[in-house]
Amino acid sequence: MIWVVLGILCLLIMAGVPVGFTLMITATICMLMTGIDLIMVPIQMFSGTNSVVLLAIPLFIFMGELMGATSISERIINLASSMVGWMRGGLGHINVLTSMFMAEMSGSAVADAAVMSKVFVPQMERKGFPKEFAAAVTATSATLGIIIPPSIPMVLYGVTSNQSIKDLFIAGIVPGIILGLAFMVVIYIFAYKENHPVDSAFRFSHLVAAFTAAIVPLMIPVIVVGGLIMGLVTPTEAAAVGVIAALFFGTILKNDLTWKKLGTIINATVKQTSLVMMIIAGSAVLGQFLANEQLPQLIAKSIGSVSDEPWVLLLVINVFLLLLGMVLHASAAIIVVVPMLLPLAHQIGVDPIHFGVIVCLNLGIGQQTPPVASVLLAVCSTTGIKVNEVMRYGKWFILAMFVTLMIVSFVPATALWFR
Repeated sequence: MIWVVLGILCLLIMAGVPVGFTLMITATICMLMTGIDLIMVPIQMFSGTNSVVLLAIPLFIFMGELMGATSISERIINLASSMVGWMRGGLGHINVLTSMFMAEMSGSAVADAAVMSKVFVPQMERKGFPKEFAAAVTATSATLGIIIPPSIPMVLYGVTSNQSIKDLFIAGIVPGIILGLAFMVVIYIFAYKENHPVDSAFRFSHLVAAFTAAIVPLMIPVIVVGGLIMGLVTPTEAAAVGVIAALFFGTILKNDLTWKKLGTIINATVKQTSLVMMIIAGSAVLGQFLANEQLPQLIAKSIGSVSDEPWVLLLVINVFLLLLGMVLHASAAIIVVVPMLLPLAHQIGVDPIHFGVIVCLNLGIGQQTPPVASVLLAVCSTTGIKVNEVMRYGKWFILAMFVTLMIVSFVPATALWFR
């Protein structure tokens, strides 16, 4: 049955069927084959999405869209430019640092990639960077959106594993910084190899001016994540506070938002939320079928029989997650796979919060690797560059992500520093 499930999933994905429907169709076919009443499909779809915590997802998406539509993104870019623009390959470093700042406001790697690719790829090309390099930097740095809080995949992991979303958000801070620095090392190497330009000389006065202009936007993630960490608000309430703050900035303080813009933002939010919720609903149905057939236990037992050494098992789990991330959307992978791997991770002594960061890093790499490669494809569709052209540079950034993954996996203090 495991091979039947995987076979149907792969066939439907290769046929171009949307991930949410792929999961539902796969579950329905398997339920028919095993004689399970199909009335369970709508029931499980409803129960899988019937959670107050999941309301944080559309709110975080809405907040990210508001950030992109107002002058917030421009102010953040100017701040990043004043901080790292003096380095060789300046615009590449600015791209990464901006993604780190924007990750604190969006929580969605695909959303960050869609916004940043429109801004940075043409700008970097005009400054003499190879267009493929600019696209690779933009795609991979957008992955910071699922590591640095707030993170939609971490919300899903918290709901699925019944872990504290607050602790997960805190755990993602240091790994996110490590990953951002790793990207900047790769950019620095290519900057010297291909003689990429410096963006601008460092001037303290420019840094002060840029920081002053960006201080209000920067306070939004501080309020959102800080309120959550201090226990003042729940994840859903934190997202709502972020939306209110972004609306206040865009309408009252700076008058950036018009009714037409707001309608476009709401439309984009509804579309993105629908995609995510359909994936969650489909994952809930397939996950319930797998649980009924005890397939997670079989897979966990198979992985656990590979070795008695905890570090070997952790490496095998990482490989399994990497392969899964290549063919399955992050949201679906978390809901379907976490219940089967979490007991095994606990068995080998991996903290559930630490494991959540490991899962998100693995699936972040999957967002950059075909055939699914949701973030990479988002950048390619926006810029018109072919995937194989971007991968000429992208493979080195993926290597940096893998090195970061190994560091975080085998040095738990990187994720559990706050304990």
